[in-house]
Amino acid sequence: MRRLLFATLFLIAGCAPGASVNGAPSASPSASPTPKVEAVTFMAGFKPQADLPFVGVYVAQEKGYFKAQGLDVTIQHAASGEHVQLLATGKIQFSTGTGGDILKRVSQAGVPLVSIAVIGQRDDQAFAVKADSPIQSPKDFEGKIVGYKSTPSADYLALLRIANVDRSKVREVSVGFDPRVLATGQVDVYPVFAANEPDTLARQGVRVRLIDPTAYGIPSFGLTYMTNRDFLAQKPDVVKRFLRAALKGIADAVADPAGAIDVVMKYAPGEDPAHQRFMLDTEISAAKNARGIGMMTREQWSALESFLSEYKAIPNRVDVSTVYDDSIVSSLYKDGTLVWP
Repeated sequence: MRRLLFATLFLIAGCAPGASVNGAPSASPSASPTPKVEAVTFMAGFKPQADLPFVGVYVAQEKGYFKAQGLDVTIQHAASGEHVQLLATGKIQFSTGTGGDILKRVSQAGVPLVSIAVIGQRDDQAFAVKADSPIQSPKDFEGKIVGYKSTPSADYLALLRIANVDRSKVREVSVGFDPRVLATGQVDVYPVFAANEPDTLARQGVRVRLIDPTAYGIPSFGLTYMTNRDFLAQKPDVVKRFLRAALKGIADAVADPAGAIDVVMKYAPGEDPAHQRFMLDTEISAAKNARGIGMMTREQWSALESFLSEYKAIPNRVDVSTVYDDSIVSSLYKDGTLVWP
């Protein structure tokens, strides 16, 4: 009887979840494997500041969203554009760049960049005039001094065409990257980064109005999250986990901008919090998308590629299917709301 009881107990123990069979533990039917922790590097395309894609990563890091997704993320910042080369060669895994930046790099040198989410839905540049300037539209550029930062941009040339401006009546001057030339009256029109330079000018006592190329139907958009095309093909799940956490960070920043600025200041302690808040508020407004922040379309990319080609801003045509992939960002939303586990 005792032998029978012992045998019965042995069989029950042997069939229990986690029990050993021939000295090895048996798998529990309900157990799920712990995902391997992946170490990746995100290098923002500029110095620490409140660009919305940067903020999403900062917040995700501080709130443990990357950790929850099984990622060990190192955050770095580019000093002089080196992020593109590092991304192209696999030294880093994620970065930021505008749609125009990506198309130009691919067109010029075949750099294997691919956008996985478009954050800024409007052009990140605009043309500033003083608030009391008689200039109301691009047509009024005639007879005025218009500055450009390196070369006249495709946006600027398109505005001239749309407004039927006689370019021979416009004095165009290279002014570099110092918006004070507008404050001092050296130019009547200055191309600004809309997220920060209007506030920089306001702090110098110069209120401005912006002529926004997007308002004239010019197809352009701001910063995107981008990765290496080969990395996306090899580790799509890692890309998905990174993007899910970063978009969760952005969602938190939209819901609580003041809290997000507190996080930004940990990464950019030397910056002015009020200026950073101006930047964040501007970029949140530009990122609004009924389908969900980060969502994009083929039409969006095709229109930009055609536009840049028409104005000779890219040397060769680009197959847009190679420079964006919306499958991952689309899978992260349901009815316009980010799905967060």
